[in-house]
Amino acid sequence: MANSSPKRRRTKDLSGLWTGFYAYDLTDDAVMFTAWIKEETGKVTGSILEENLTEDRDFAEYEARITGYRQGLDVHFTKIAIDDESGEPFMLRYHGDVDADCCLISGVWFFDDPSDWTGTFMMTRISGELKARTAVAASQTPRDPDAGAS
Repeated sequence: MANSSPKRRRTKDLSGLWTGFYAYDLTDDAVMFTAWIKEETGKVTGSILEENLTEDRDFAEYEARITGYRQGLDVHFTKIAIDDESGEPFMLRYHGDVDADCCLISGVWFFDDPSDWTGTFMMTRISGELKARTAVAASQTPRDPDAGAS
């Protein structure tokens, strides 16, 4: 019987555009996010955009940087965000497993303080490196408000 599922192209690294969610342990709360990841010789960098869930919302979304590494099918990265109230950076640690095609990552997240929240996360690749770079570059290009007006 023929396999009707689409073939995924094997990639060598995690570079690309990803979507996913993280969930809190002991609750049903999950937060969706989008990530842009660049991997070079095992070093992982990028950014994450997610909904701002704080009570005092000056903006609907916030961006955080990520930095870490991948070794084989194990990935470790730190999400570095800025606390809305104090303006100080805070860090969340992510440890996950990557599938053989580098298209799915799942694992756990936690703060450095063991008494803080912990949870799980899962993310899937939306597009590979070239398309992700193009999309990111396009989203960062300032729009001319008069463009297209007649």
